[in-house]
This record gives sequence, structure tokens and C-alpha cells, in this order.
Amino acid sequence: MGDKRLSHFLARLLRHEAVSRGLDVTEGYVNIDDVLDQPEADGKTANDIEKIVRNDSKGRFKIRTHHGKQQIKATQGHSMPFESNELTPITHHTQARVVLHGTKYSLWPSIKSQGLSRRRRTHIHFAPGERNVTSGFPLGCDMAIEIDLNLALRDGIKFFKSENGVILSPGNSSGVISKRYFKQAYHLDPRENICLD
Repeated sequence: MGDKRLSHFLARLLRHEAVSRGLDVTEGYVNIDDVLDQPEADGKTANDIEKIVRNDSKGRFKIRTHHGKQQIKATQGHSMPFESNELTPITHHTQARVVLHGTKYSLWPSIKSQGLSRRRRTHIHFAPGERNVTSGFPLGCDMAIEIDLNLALRDGIKFFKSENGVILSPGNSSGVISKRYFKQAYHLDPRENICLD
């Protein structure tokens, strides 16, 4: 297994599968020894995992030592529910200058009518701006939707900032952020506004 395959396996395991595989998950962290016991990690070492974390420019993983054991977690993107004290609540619109969701224009008709959905994840992901974005925008996105954070917060929608700077929201009680909170939408290249109506 090369570095890319190991990275994809870590993301899948730590975001979605650790609980269903019976691994002990504490605040999102899993013992690295338990990760290495998985069949997909055959022949890999703790050094291989440390290399993935060290070279990941998006900050998708974090390692800690807890009660003498090395542990790893994904910093966001989970579909497994767990409590985390490492998400910082955003309580005022001035805490995030801009809140952008990157997506594909082909999805715009559905998003415009149904809103942004967290789907099977615990949060909808946003980038805190477009320049030098390293996380929060998926690969291949060609448009962005800016959220009216002030209005959304006033209406009780919660937002958080993750350790690697991604802005996260569980959406409303149905896991959705409706079009009501879209401030603007635009194509990324070239920059061109998209009508919200």
C-alpha cells in the first residue's frame, strides 16, 4: 500500500468506520496500534502513519500521545457521532470574515431548491475564504456559495471552526442550510455571479 492508499484508508477509517469496526474512539482519536491491526494496514508502521500526517498539507489528521499510547484522528469530515472539545464555536459573524461552500455547478439546481445538506456526515463543510484554500473545498469544485453567517447565527444555526481552520455546521434540525442563508453564489474560474433566484 502506497502513501496515497494509506491516506485514503486512514480518512475512511477515522471518519466513518472506526466505531463499526469495534475500535475504541475517544474524542475522535483511535490508538495507532489498533489502526495498524486492520487488514488494510498490513505491513505498515507507526512511522508510515506519522509520515502521512506530517506531509498532509490540508491538516486532515492529528496525532497525540494519550496515557502512553499514540493516537490519531481525522480533524473533520466524520459521519460517526462523537463529542469533541476541539471544535471552537462561532458565536458572532465577525469570527469568520467569509464562509464559503465549494461545490460543482452541476449540483446547483438541487442545492438551490433543497439547500446544502450534511447528508451522512455530522457537518456541512465551509472554507473561511477562497484564497490559499487548502481544506474545506472539495477537489473539482467549480463554484462557491457564500453564507450569510450573521443571519444564520441569528436564526440559531450553529457554526464551529475545526483545528485545521475548516468551518463546520450541522445545519438545521434536518441537517440542512436553506437557500435563505445564501448571500451569493458564483463560478470560480472565471469569477462570475450566479443568480440565486
